[in-house]
Amino acid sequence: MLSPRVNRNTTHLTQPMGSHGQKEKSWEEEPTAQYVYCGLTNQGHLIAVKQVALDATTSEVTEKEYERLQREVDLLKNLTHTNIVGFLGTTLCENIVSIFMEYIPGGSIANILNQFGPLPERVFKLYTQQILEGVVYLHGNRVIHRDLKGNNIMLMPTGVVKLIDFGCARRLSCLQTSTKGELLKSVHGTPYWMAPEVINETGHGRKSDIWSIGCTVFEMATGKPPLAHMNKIAALFYIGARSGIMPSLPHDFSPCAKDFVEACLTRNPRQRPSAEDLQRHPFVSK
Repeated sequence: MLSPRVNRNTTHLTQPMGSHGQKEKSWEEEPTAQYVYCGLTNQGHLIAVKQVALDATTSEVTEKEYERLQREVDLLKNLTHTNIVGFLGTTLCENIVSIFMEYIPGGSIANILNQFGPLPERVFKLYTQQILEGVVYLHGNRVIHRDLKGNNIMLMPTGVVKLIDFGCARRLSCLQTSTKGELLKSVHGTPYWMAPEVINETGHGRKSDIWSIGCTVFEMATGKPPLAHMNKIAALFYIGARSGIMPSLPHDFSPCAKDFVEACLTRNPRQRPSAEDLQRHPFVSK
């Protein structure tokens, strides 16, 4: 059951928040209507409230959507880290599920890019360090995000970044990285940030998040993800093709930054570095 740890009746909601509510559509669309509001509790605290209207067309559809939300809640309530959005509780009222989370007023990295343009290298280096911290924590807890991108990384006014939106995330069945049981064979994510093994459905694990990190760093540096000049279907085919060479960062970035992105965008996931490996890369370690 979704635990009613925050009383819906004691939370006052504003209109949907632009920073949380405007969402880049994932490759596998969710059939439910969902919005994120800024809420005010009776204790005077601002919180984010994600509300999802369950499709009540049939009991089977409702149960499927409810189980998907339950997975997201089960993941969130066990994750506690500076660089991951805080989970506060949930309620279920008629067919509306409310997920209460930490309020992050700074907006997403994608919104920051829209407002200020591409980020200076020293700034996206700081953000990358924190993204890695969050991903190392997730992977250490056997969780893969599966939809890392600028729109799912929020910024606090203090410069702290937080990973959000665990609707596509999954917990791996075991810790051993060499076992086949850890590979998931379903397409989740957003096309421009998706790893080849996700697109080709050959089985993916932690390393698919690493590819997405490389695309996100590219996004922060240039304002757009790799292959943004292509439409989504063309980009999917290009990334999925074994011969497709991913673009590098422009020459005005440091060799360390360019090498970091290239390492993340290594096609063979076995040769792709882990999040812990990347923490030792000169781009973020110096």
